[in-house]
Amino acid sequence: MGSDWSNRYLLNIPEIDQQHKDFFRLFDEANKGFDVKDYNKLETIIRQLEEYLQYHFEVEEKLMEEAGYEDLENHRKQHDIFIKRIKEMRQEFNYMNPLLFDKITVFIKKWFISHIMQSDKEYRYRVINHLNLS
Repeated sequence: MGSDWSNRYLLNIPEIDQQHKDFFRLFDEANKGFDVKDYNKLETIIRQLEEYLQYHFEVEEKLMEEAGYEDLENHRKQHDIFIKRIKEMRQEFNYMNPLLFDKITVFIKKWFISHIMQSDKEYRYRVINHLNLS
C-alpha cells in the first residue's frame, strides 16, 4: 500500500479532500531520507501528526454534526482510537524506541487510508448534500 495520493481517496468535499492531500504530503515529507536515529525529525513528525489530527478531526466532526450524520459517535470513536495510538507513539518516542518510525509508518498508512476509504466515504453524501455540493 503506497502512501501516494490517489483520486480514489476523493470524497468530493473540497475542504476535507485538501486536508487529506495535506496529510499525504506530510507523510511523504516525513519519509524522505529519514534516519531512525534522527530523533529531532521524529519528534517533528509526531508533533505535526498531533497538530494535523487535532485540526482535521475537529473540522470533519463539525461538518458531520452540522449535516446531521447519524453515525457521528462511532466515527468519533475511531478518531479517538487514532489519537490514542499517536499518544502511545509519543510515549515510545520518549523512551527512544528505535522501531518507532517503522511502526508509525505502517500504522498510519494502513489506518488512515482504510479510514478514508471506508468510514469517511460513509458520511460523504450526507455532508455533500448539507453543503449543497452535488
